[in-house]
Parts: sequence; C-alpha cells; structure tokens
Amino acid sequence: MTTPLIAVALPVRNGANYLAEALDSILAQNFSDFELHVSDNASDDETPQILAAYAARDPRVRVSRSEELIPQAANVNRAVRLTSSRWVKLFCHDDVMEPNCLARLVHAIGTVEGSQVALIGNGERYLYDNGYLTAAPEDQGLLRLAGRDTIVRKLWDVRRAVPFPALTTATVRRDAFEAAGGFDPRYVYFDLFTWLELLTRYDYAVVTAPLTRNRIHGRQVAMQARASLRELDDFRRFLPEFVARHGAMLGITPKARLRLWLMPAALGARAVAGE
Repeated sequence: MTTPLIAVALPVRNGANYLAEALDSILAQNFSDFELHVSDNASDDETPQILAAYAARDPRVRVSRSEELIPQAANVNRAVRLTSSRWVKLFCHDDVMEPNCLARLVHAIGTVEGSQVALIGNGERYLYDNGYLTAAPEDQGLLRLAGRDTIVRKLWDVRRAVPFPALTTATVRRDAFEAAGGFDPRYVYFDLFTWLELLTRYDYAVVTAPLTRNRIHGRQVAMQARASLRELDDFRRFLPEFVARHGAMLGITPKARLRLWLMPAALGARAVAGE
C-alpha cells in the first residue's frame, strides 16, 4: 500500500457540536486518495464515539487519542506527526471543506513540486452560526510568491497583501514544517507565527479559490484571544524576536519597523471595537 501524496490532519478537543459536518465534508471530496488523521485531545463529550463510528465506516479515517489533556498547539503538532504523507492539509473540526478542495490542492502541489514552495494557502468563505455565508472571493488561480515577499506583504506592505493561511486554510510540506520546529505552544497564534518563520526559508503559493468555509462562533480560540487581549501579548512577544532573527534578511525599513511597533496597539483597538 503506497503512501498518499496528501493527508488531512485534524486536531479536536470536545468537538461534538460540529465534528460530523467537518468529517462528512472531508470524506465527500471528489479526490479520494488521501488519509485523514485525527488527534483527539482527551475529549470528554461525544467526540470519541463520533470518531469511532466514522473510522469503522471508512478505512481512510485514522484516530489517535491523547488520554491526558495537552496544549492546543501540541495537539496540532501531534495531528501532523501522525501523518506520513509528503504534504499535509490542516483542518479544524468546526470548519467545512468544499468538495473540490483536495483536488485543487493536489493540482497546485503538482505545479509547485520540485520548487522552494513549502506552504500553500487557499481562499475561504466565512460561515456564521446564524447560517450566513459570505460571498466567495475572486478565483485568480494559483499565485506564487517568494517567502520574503509574502512576509513583507503580510506584516507591513499590506496594500499588496495576498491571502495568508490560518490553520484551516494551510497545506504544508511536512519536512518544511519539521524544519521550522512545528507550532510553538507559547502562542495562541502559533499558526501565523510558524508560517512566518517557515517563509524565511521557503516560498509560498495560494489557491485563491474558496476551498474551505471558516465557521465563526463564540467558542473559537481566536475569538476568545481577542476578547481577553491575549493576541496583544502574543504579538508583543513574537514580533521583536522575529525581527531580531530575520530583520536584516527581510530588509525592514524604519517605516516598516514603526508599523510593527504599532501593530499590538492596533490589535488592542480592534478587540475593543469587537467587544
């Protein structure tokens, strides 16, 4: 039995509210040659029963359970490391895949294979608990950028920004993920910070078509981080360290440094406005 080119890594902790919908959307892909690895982080709701039922029906579903509760970032690392495929599509238990998601990603991988691209993002739509689904972004095909240019566009040259991956919109080359050290459990925004670190060594591509639906609800870690101003602390700690390591390579100008210095204050203002 050969190892598929791509695997889906799905970390979950007490995900019974949305898990079945996420699993259904993954298993209904019109590309079928993949494995789904689920890392259950000591769930004490109906999550284990749901996972057992799906694993019994479909051999592509592989479930591993941590009996002790571990940090979220550690559980995502665990989910990725359960896979053996060259590429890993990360996904969250409360989101939804469009039926052509993996097919489009595999096509993109075929286009960039052999290059320095090690991270692929995808477009998304936002799905709210009241059923409202945002409009689809324009499909501009596959965009490719040097890692340095991607970082610049994300952090300070935002007028030229391109879609940057969160967790559920990221597909990563597994060896590059390991080389970047995996996700850092010190941060709530471990995904963003790891992608920035990874892109100091590798390049980026994005399938601009909306391949996933990001569900917006009150129990999301990002929502809770904004309400508590945790994201403010994250950026205050991470950005100076990142600039110290890579500022020379990125060619950070005084204007860019000012923007980075002001970024935590802007995040704090956003959190207050959101509340």
